[in-house]
Formats: sequence, C-alpha cells, structure tokens
Amino acid sequence: MKTPSLLRLGGALAVTALALLFGGCQNVNTYENAESRATPTYVADKRVITDNTLAGKLRVVSVNQATVSGNLLKIQATVENLSSKARTFNYKFEWIDQDGMAVNSPNEVWKALVLQGRETSTISTVAISPKAVDFKLKFRE
Repeated sequence: MKTPSLLRLGGALAVTALALLFGGCQNVNTYENAESRATPTYVADKRVITDNTLAGKLRVVSVNQATVSGNLLKIQATVENLSSKARTFNYKFEWIDQDGMAVNSPNEVWKALVLQGRETSTISTVAISPKAVDFKLKFRE
C-alpha cells in the first residue's frame, strides 16, 4: 500500500520540478546598436486607460508608422512587460478610415503575446485597405 503513495508523491514532485523549470522567471537581456541608423516616424498617441492593473503590468513604449506597398499603413508598437514574471497579454489593431468609420479587416482579431519578465518586444500589422488612415491598438489580459 505504501508503493502507490510513493509513486503519487514522486509524480507530484516531477510535475512540480517541470513547472519550475519551464514556468520560472526568465528575464531577457537585449543588446542593440549603440548608434542606431533607424529613423522611425513616431506617432503621438492618446491613451485611454480603463484597467489600471493592466497598465501596471504592460507599457506601450512607442508607436511608429510607415507606408508600405505604396499606400498601405503599417503600425508598429514597442511594448514592455513591467513585471519580473512572464506574462501573456492579448492585443488587436483596429483600422479607421478618413471619416472616422471602422474599416473591417480579417486581421482584427485578438492575438496572444507572451513576454518574459521585463522583456520589450514589438508588435505590428499592415492595413489591408488604403482606406485605413488611422488605427486603435487595444490590450487585455
């Protein structure tokens, strides 16, 4: 009767060890050119914060835009996990036309973004229509 209990205990320890190995804190070190040649076109953004807890975990560092394929708007945002723990955030871009109307796009779906502790990463998208002249970037946890 003691053998099954020991097996269960051993299995539980193995699961715990794997969880610690794969789910532990993994901060990310980043190295980049000290004299960058990039000249991004930054967007002055307006921030509407409705979830202060989320705002304390994720920060939008910058947003920049470019035009690709002649007339399609491309948006790139640099985001930072403010926590020392790995976190999963969800985001989506929404497109707006010159009249302030939504431009429906199949890429307007929630996407998962996993950031390690203190990690900074970029997310981007390209409008599928030249009618899109503006955007909204939304986050949720």
